[in-house]
Amino acid sequence: MSTRPLPIYPTDQDLYDALSRREERAYQFLYAESFPSFRYWVSTNSGSEMDAEDAFQKGLLNFMLNIETGKYQFQAGARVTTIVFDYCKLVWMTELRSARLRTRGLMPDTIDTVDTADVVRDLVRMDIVNAVRQSLNQLKDECRKLIEWFYIDDLSLREIAERLGMKESSVKSKRYDCAEKLKAFYQQTATKQGL
Repeated sequence: MSTRPLPIYPTDQDLYDALSRREERAYQFLYAESFPSFRYWVSTNSGSEMDAEDAFQKGLLNFMLNIETGKYQFQAGARVTTIVFDYCKLVWMTELRSARLRTRGLMPDTIDTVDTADVVRDLVRMDIVNAVRQSLNQLKDECRKLIEWFYIDDLSLREIAERLGMKESSVKSKRYDCAEKLKAFYQQTATKQGL
């Protein structure tokens, strides 16, 4: 893990501009600023740390893609960290609804919110965008497709199972295995880059 201090962005416009230019340090900063509070929020809303990591990565990726495609444009007065939190929150709420339909369990009646400023900023990560892209390219074709379909294209496990001609339970297990391989490649990539 890098011991270099994270950059400070005087305004949210500065942070948005850095993200638009795909500056690695901007993503590092965004992760450090946003993930701890999101992890806490997921843990108070029926999720584990792994659930939080999955939902955060998927939400952040959706946010990044929306910046790149122009679907998200910065609005004066907006907090970028709050926007990212909302993207990630939407991913987790969708997952909870999907799980509720599968198990017919009860979804929480209320969802606790947390101010990102109240959570200790205890997690600093390597650049997500480039390291994840490099790691994705190291996966075998079927694994890479599964991860992209699930996290980027937002396909359900059922839809992926149909595409791969597998059972949904098998796809769920394979998604976990592929995610673990991706994490291992990610750690190797970060180590090679001296982060």
